[in-house]
Amino acid sequence: MKDIIENQKSKIKNCIVFCLLLFVSCTVEEPTFEYKAIPRTETGAKLIAGTDLIAQIHADSTYRLTPGATVTEIAYLSTIGRAIKLFVFEVDLSNPNVSIEVSTPNNNPNVFAMQEMTGQALAADNRTDGSKVWGGVNADFFNTSNGTPRSIVFRNGVAVKTSFDAPGDGSTERTYFAINHDRKALIAGRSDFDELRPTLFEAVGGNHWLLRNGVALVQTDVTVEPRTWIGVSEDGLKVWIMAVDGRNFWHSNGMMFSEMAQFMRAMGAYNSINLDGGGSTTFFVRNTPDFTEGRFEIRNWPSDRGGEERPVANGLLIIGK
Repeated sequence: MKDIIENQKSKIKNCIVFCLLLFVSCTVEEPTFEYKAIPRTETGAKLIAGTDLIAQIHADSTYRLTPGATVTEIAYLSTIGRAIKLFVFEVDLSNPNVSIEVSTPNNNPNVFAMQEMTGQALAADNRTDGSKVWGGVNADFFNTSNGTPRSIVFRNGVAVKTSFDAPGDGSTERTYFAINHDRKALIAGRSDFDELRPTLFEAVGGNHWLLRNGVALVQTDVTVEPRTWIGVSEDGLKVWIMAVDGRNFWHSNGMMFSEMAQFMRAMGAYNSINLDGGGSTTFFVRNTPDFTEGRFEIRNWPSDRGGEERPVANGLLIIGK
């Protein structure tokens, strides 16, 4: 009988110990992580202050490309847990030493074709006015069979293409970025083309409106992709060109149109549109003032070719004296 009582006491003791251990294990707090986005550049500070998209910045640097133009590169973790790598050109057209021009394959606007952006830059870098190509991005959507742009093209005041293809995504109109004869930038839609056509000096097409007259448009497309997009200040003197890498989980996942609009508005853009993206997204800079063969360097990671450029129909070049 005594053995039975002792055995029951032992069982009760073991049960109490087990319950205590269970209670302790259930009340241990999980470790917490504090994400804090600390910018290192003016651009980074604007994007953090003007959006709710950045949780933590891993790298944030700015450098002058040429007088009137800067480059910012930011690697960050988004607030929804995506790795992002962003590239930004900021161009001040009030500086007479910098301009934005349209590029075409082999520097020949009369023949539609496809060529990598660094190849287009090389072809356009043979200049007689003392200026140089300092950087650029891809521009319009295009027919991948023959390189015909989907929208208008103006180069050096000459209308190369004045027609628009029908949008393929159900939107009401295609869009375009342009520089007018007064050296001011503008963004407009197909419906404004007839009115603005006499004023256009350089122009390339785009597609989605992101910001229109300071208002972010509602986007039904929520896909996350590599993107290239452009924005213009209300006075037409500031231009922001952005590119984001995508389709690479650990490096950069891409962005949605709504996120792109937030970034442009945070920078100060009044109007903004989406240019061609996906595997076409290309962001390059000149890495030397010399005319060596490798002077144009791809800074982003084009997604379709494991980091190599896709031939495209046209682009935008930053020209500096």
